[in-house]
Amino acid sequence: MNSVRSLIPVSLIVAVAACSSPSRAPTVLAPHPKEAEYLAVLANSTELQARARACQELGVVGGVASVGPLAALLGTEHLGDYARSGLEGIRDPAAGEALRQALPRLEGRALAGAVASLGVRRERSAVAELRALAVDSRRGAAAEAVASLGMIGTPEAAKVLEQILAGDAAASKGTAAHAALVTAERLANEGHPAEARRLLEAIVRAVPGAPAGVAARHQLVALGKAR
Repeated sequence: MNSVRSLIPVSLIVAVAACSSPSRAPTVLAPHPKEAEYLAVLANSTELQARARACQELGVVGGVASVGPLAALLGTEHLGDYARSGLEGIRDPAAGEALRQALPRLEGRALAGAVASLGVRRERSAVAELRALAVDSRRGAAAEAVASLGMIGTPEAAKVLEQILAGDAAASKGTAAHAALVTAERLANEGHPAEARRLLEAIVRAVPGAPAGVAARHQLVALGKAR
């Protein structure tokens, strides 16, 4: 694989509700033929470069069987970023859950990276954990948590961003305002104009003279015209 996923800190399974017709077992995709090969490299190779590449490739071909081995490497010095990159790319929801469950045990760069990957994956189930990190300066991943809330962009994430914007921490407001702009645009595009408007108004109140505040006013005008 030539490209590298987000290795530095900074999917969509659709659940179909049961209907009145007879239920059918969900389709189970067969494992990719290369998955076992890369898992074997990860487990048995002593070469760091080979194991790093296996992590990356599992992000492309891996399934639920790859989640555990990759999650076990999240806190390691040399392979943690590569393992996170792999989990970020695996479509199975278990990958997102593994990243979420790893948050309490990770620190520093590894924690910030896992938080960022949850944002890239738009892990809605992680909003509560991201909120806790966003307001906890001791863990050192507040900015990444706020940015990930912005990428997740759900009404629930928007409420958290509104709370941060209404708070007293001036340093957090700038980061939250930029994340909220991303969320507001996503909400408007996904059929939540009222929530988008409320969030944009919160930005204007929090940082009226900042570039984000100016941008929020422009988005409010555009949102009004779209009605």
